Amino acid sequence: MRILCDAFWWDRGPGANRTVQRELIAAWAEAFPEDRLVLALRLDAAADDLPAGVEAVRTRLWPHAAANRWELPRLAARLGADLALCHNYAPASGASLVFIHDVMFEDHPEWFSAAERRYFAPMLPWARRASAIAASTSTEAARIARLAPHLPPAVVTGLGVPAALAAPGTRPAAVPEGQRYAVVVGRLNVRKNLGTAMLAAARAARIGPASPLYVVGGTAHSGIGAEIPEAARPLLEDGSIVLLGHVPDAELAWLYANAALVLALSLDEGFDMPSVEAASMGPPLVASDIPVHREMVGGIAALVPPLDVARIAEAIDATWDRRPPSAASRAIAERCTWEAAARSLRAAAAELVSAPRPALPR
Repeated sequence: MRILCDAFWWDRGPGANRTVQRELIAAWAEAFPEDRLVLALRLDAAADDLPAGVEAVRTRLWPHAAANRWELPRLAARLGADLALCHNYAPASGASLVFIHDVMFEDHPEWFSAAERRYFAPMLPWARRASAIAASTSTEAARIARLAPHLPPAVVTGLGVPAALAAPGTRPAAVPEGQRYAVVVGRLNVRKNLGTAMLAAARAARIGPASPLYVVGGTAHSGIGAEIPEAARPLLEDGSIVLLGHVPDAELAWLYANAALVLALSLDEGFDMPSVEAASMGPPLVASDIPVHREMVGGIAALVPPLDVARIAEAIDATWDRRPPSAASRAIAERCTWEAAARSLRAAAAELVSAPRPALPR
């Protein structure tokens, strides 16, 4: 097959989008070297790290939605592509398989700025032009079906853990050697529920200056930002809560592997990469009791009501340093792979390509 791949975020952009695009393309290229993959890169994107055998073409339109909608159909036709593999926004014409990351903005518009809501608004209406759609979890596929019942059922692909986290990692300079700590990872936005995590840390006996809560993440592409509760400010001052900001993958891998506890208290998610990353790497995990966590990490995490500060504090103390069985972590790591996700997408693409095309009207 000849596939034109949306690679708008290949070089830079929102971290999760970039990771998903790059990892799926790399896994597809490795698993199916007989396919011809052509990446639609932005005009100024670096192309020195493409997988072997993968080609590139350039897009000029911005933002991402515009490039997908109007430029990818022209490129696909010029290349004679069997299919365009796109993220979030469907091309206006031609055969396409569209991977929709999530449509939380429909259920929770209050978590997004007015500009973000305007930008996301065409996602589901435009998906009518897709030949097929895909989602990372059954939870997100069900949401799409509820909000857009006119669309075909989404192919559920799963996702993997970023390859960069497989290495042993490097201890961040800010973390003393031998220290026990908790960590929360994710964009610093209201959806990640950081304020509740901080309030629970203030009540947990395990959290203190000698065993802090490290907060990893930045504010870029974050939606409505998180506010630090007044009750948590003393913990920031005495070192019980430490804002690390963005850290390199090697340091993130080390933080997961050596944590006494990982918190994943999001109010809602389409997949929630940090919870799956943590579950696959073995530290104790306390996660919000939301549908996607039940689906993805319910067998390994202590699930708690996401806004119940007292229950979360109790779970922090009860779960601290109690690592789950290694077999449970291995099972998640073996289930959540980029190869499996790429194979699911490729099977959906092959079905579309082989399906008989309706005859054109005479």
